Amino acid sequence: MTNHTRTRLGVEVLLNEKINAIAGARVGLVCNQASVLPDLRHAADVFGEQTAFELTTLFGPQHGIRGDVQDNMIETAHATDERTGKPIYSLYSETREPTEEMLADVDAIVVDLQDVGCRIYTFVYTMANCMRAAKKFGKKVVVCDRPNPIGGIAVEGNVTEMAFTSFVGQFEIPDTARDDVR
Repeated sequence: MTNHTRTRLGVEVLLNEKINAIAGARVGLVCNQASVLPDLRHAADVFGEQTAFELTTLFGPQHGIRGDVQDNMIETAHATDERTGKPIYSLYSETREPTEEMLADVDAIVVDLQDVGCRIYTFVYTMANCMRAAKKFGKKVVVCDRPNPIGGIAVEGNVTEMAFTSFVGQFEIPDTARDDVR
C-alpha cells in the first residue's frame, strides 16, 4: 500500500504547530491570491479570525492580496480589505519596501507568497524587501514556505549582472541546471 502523505504548507504549520512564533504579536501579513489553506480559505481571512495574535496590517505584492489588481506593471494604491477591514499597504506602489509608518502597528511580518522561482516574478523580491525593512525597523519575519508548483528542480536562466540590477533582478541567480546547485 502506498503512503500518500500530503505536503503541508508553511502557513498550516505556523497556525497549527508553530503559533508560538507569533503568539501575542501584532502581525502584518504579506499575501497574494495563492495564499490559501487546503480548505481554500484565504490566509488573510484565517489570520483575521485568530485570537492567539492580532492581524493588524496586510501587505499586497504586485496584483494585490486577492489577485484583484491584475494590471501588469501598473502601480496600485493602498486600500482597505473589504473582508477583514484591515489596511492593505501596496508594496507595488510608490514604495516596494514597507516604510516605518506602515510597520508602526506590526511586531512580526508573516510572508505567505506562492512563487515559481522565476527571476522576473516580483514575489521573491517583495519578500526580500520586507526582510530588509524588518531588519531596519526591528521587526520579526516568518516566511511560510510553499512547494514550487512547476517542480522546482531545474535551476536555469541567465545570471543577473550586478550592473543591471532592478526590482526584479536584485540577486545573482544561478544560470544553468547543475548537479552542484540542486
